[in-house]
Amino acid sequence: MKDIPTSPRIALIKRNRRAMRLRLIILFSVLFISIIGGLSYFSANTRINLIKIEVTGNSIIDGDKLEQSVKDKLSGRYLRLFSRSNFLIYPHDGIYKSLQKEFPRIENLLVTREGFNKLKINITERAGSYLYCGTAIPENKEDVGDNCYFVNNDGYIFDKAPYFSGDIYFKYYMKIDGDIANPLGSQMISVDHFHELVRFMDGITTLGLKPSYIVIDEKGICSLYLKSTGENPNPKIMFKNDNNLTTILNNFSIAMSKQEFANEINTKYDTLLYIDLRFKNKVLYKFQ
Repeated sequence: MKDIPTSPRIALIKRNRRAMRLRLIILFSVLFISIIGGLSYFSANTRINLIKIEVTGNSIIDGDKLEQSVKDKLSGRYLRLFSRSNFLIYPHDGIYKSLQKEFPRIENLLVTREGFNKLKINITERAGSYLYCGTAIPENKEDVGDNCYFVNNDGYIFDKAPYFSGDIYFKYYMKIDGDIANPLGSQMISVDHFHELVRFMDGITTLGLKPSYIVIDEKGICSLYLKSTGENPNPKIMFKNDNNLTTILNNFSIAMSKQEFANEINTKYDTLLYIDLRFKNKVLYKFQ
C-alpha cells in the first residue's frame, strides 16, 4: 500500500500548531516565573513579616537567648525564594519543637501570631523541687552541691543548677538511663516510681524525721539519709528499690507508734547509724 503524500497545506497547519504550542509553553513559563518572582519579592515585604518577637512568662530562662533562637528559625528563605518570616508561612511547628529541645526548663509553650509583624512566645517554666547530683556522693564534702541539676515533680531533669550548700534542696544520687555527663532532658526514673519515692519520704517526714538526700546504688539498695545534728554523720534509712514502699512505710509507722521505740530513736538520734527496712515485717536499727 503506497503512502499518501502530505499536502503543503496540511504540513503548514501542523507547523503552525507546533509553533503555537511552543509559544504557549514559553508564555506560560514566563508567566509562571513572573508569578513566582513576584511572590518571592512580596513575601519579604516588611509589612507582612514577623520582625517583632515578644517573650513572656520567663523568669530564669534568658529572654534574649530565647528571642535570638526564634529569630534564627525565621531567618533565610524556603527554596531560596520565600521569606521564612512571612506571617503566612513562618515555621510555627519548627519553632515550637526547637524551643522545647533547646530550653528544657520550658514546661508549657505557646507560639502565637499577633497581626502581621509580631510573634508572641509565652512560656511556663518548670519548678525545681529536687536536685540530681550524679551517681554517688563526692568524697570531698566541699564538692557536695556542685554539678547538680534541677528535677521537677515528675523526676524530669531539666536545667543545670547553681552551687547550693547545705540542704536547701533534696538531692538524688543514682544511675540513670540518660547520659551521666549531660543528663539534661533525661527522666531520672519512671514517673510512677518517682512519685512512690516522694510519697514514702513524705511519710517519713510525718513521723518526725527529716530526709536530706537519697543514694540508690547499682544493686538497688536505697539509703535515705536524714538530717544530721552538729558534726555527727547523717543517719540513714535503708530499703530495697523493689520493696513495696507502702508496706515498709506502714511497718515503720507501726514501730514508731510504740512509745519505747520512738523515744529511743528520738533521744539517741545524734548517735543513730541506720534504720533497716529491707527485711519483711522487721525494723532493724543500730546506734554508734
